[in-house]
Amino acid sequence: MAPQIKSRNIEPDIIDALKKRSEIVFISYSIIASTENNIKFALEKILETYGKDELLTPIFSCIKELVSNATKANAKQILVKEGKIKETDGTIEIVKKIRAILNEEALFEYGIKCKKSRLSTRTHMKLHNNSLIIEIINNLPLSKNDLARIQDRIEKSSKYDNIAEFYLENPDPAAEGMGLGLSMVVVLLKSININYKNFTISTDGKGKTVARMVIPMS
Repeated sequence: MAPQIKSRNIEPDIIDALKKRSEIVFISYSIIASTENNIKFALEKILETYGKDELLTPIFSCIKELVSNATKANAKQILVKEGKIKETDGTIEIVKKIRAILNEEALFEYGIKCKKSRLSTRTHMKLHNNSLIIEIINNLPLSKNDLARIQDRIEKSSKYDNIAEFYLENPDPAAEGMGLGLSMVVVLLKSININYKNFTISTDGKGKTVARMVIPMS
């Protein structure tokens, strides 16, 4: 379970922002229950406005997965700085080390380190032209090889209706972390009739990685 941290009630601020159709941004450094709850509350209120309540669970699951990926990517950067992971390690070896080191308690500890290093995860929600645009951004770039591998996985995942079936037919031990999560996002979006092309991952000109979902509201 994510650590419980006392924080002020920001639900009135979220409601006010939604009334003004302002963009909402949640900033996090670790996987914190209060932040997840606030993101879910904002999403719930947006979907209620459009009578799309049934989309809450699948879309929130996608957001959680993408936030988790971004958070772990930031923590991995700290692990590299600490010398616990070397860039020369093989991909599978890196995955094994990350899974061994970054349990839930350690993720909170590394969240503090990420904050000191200004490695944040930002969840953006904005309404534009009858669509809800959700972006999860972390300030680390992806290499061209990583981006190509991610796009390939998204394309392959789009042909499946079941994540278990996809993984059985496309085993990839090196992708058990972010890769499997991305496949899950594609399959979940497909289950609610959202085209996989509405989900993209890119690195912008500022060296930030942006996971973007466009959810039609009409």
